[in-house]
Amino acid sequence: MRYLLLFAALAFANVAVAGFTTPVVTSVSPGSGTAGTSTTITGLHFVGSTAVAFGATAATSFIVNSDTQITAVAPAGSGTVDVTVTNPGGKSATSAADQFSYMATPVELQDFSVH
Repeated sequence: MRYLLLFAALAFANVAVAGFTTPVVTSVSPGSGTAGTSTTITGLHFVGSTAVAFGATAATSFIVNSDTQITAVAPAGSGTVDVTVTNPGGKSATSAADQFSYMATPVELQDFSVH
């Protein structure tokens, strides 16, 4: 009986991911910005996505707009990172097309005068 339950659990686990194809990221726009930048991720197989990451850091938030588009908010970070999308079928492979470059946060000067 124990083996039958194990087999049934494994069969169910395979059914849970059946029908999902690993996501593919084909572009990120804009390709640069600061923390809080709203980005549009274009690609394939996004319906059912469970995570979006900028490098090793999860997006602040994301919305799956369609099977080919996600809107995500960049978290704090630095340098150039790969933007990846994960669904039950797997995690998108990285490429030059999925990169996002962090820019320095502009500093606002107040009460600046030259004497």
